[in-house]
Amino acid sequence: MAHVPHLLLPRPWAAELLEVAAATRSHLETVLRRADSAVTYTDGNGTFGSGCYHAGIVERGEETDVAASSPAVTLVVAAPHSSDRQRFVVEKAAELGVTELAWTTSKHSQARLPQHRKSEAWAVSALEQSRGSHLMVVREGAGLDRLGLGGLVLLCDRDGGPMPAPGERVTIVVGPEGGLADDEAAPDWIRVSLGPTILRTETAAIVAAAMALAVGRAASRD
Repeated sequence: MAHVPHLLLPRPWAAELLEVAAATRSHLETVLRRADSAVTYTDGNGTFGSGCYHAGIVERGEETDVAASSPAVTLVVAAPHSSDRQRFVVEKAAELGVTELAWTTSKHSQARLPQHRKSEAWAVSALEQSRGSHLMVVREGAGLDRLGLGGLVLLCDRDGGPMPAPGERVTIVVGPEGGLADDEAAPDWIRVSLGPTILRTETAAIVAAAMALAVGRAASRD
């Protein structure tokens, strides 16, 4: 079966014909060589459609509403050193169905925060590659004290306990490889272990998100 391109087409949708951005058109026609093609598309907010592409326009077809991932997971991650490692976090989190990602810094961080527009572009690319329907929100990076974290907050810590059932919404904090300073973690955050070994920041972020989603889904079925 031939690959069917999947496109993010942000709303508003005012008609049955949806205009495609110039960069997307160039990719479809020059890179993928799809001047005329069946496509799927999403607004990034839960609508998934199947349509036809021609000359910069998508003709809308059958559309369905797709529920967002549950629980809603927010990842707060101390930025790894390299752009490749940062991109890994964004793409894999988006593919898993993480709701929101926020880069952060801490006293032990040594890496610069990635450019916000880059992180957003990585998230869009991952949405299209994974054929998702909900675009992961990427927040502007900030220090932990400026992110306003509330509700159930889990801190990844090798000496922590098991992953609790997260309920409807959970925030997961992944510090730098040197860990957070003692005064950076709030006393009501729950420390959770991801296993006996020390994981790189990007590995810990994806493992923690996958665990929270799996535990949450299992709890919702009980």
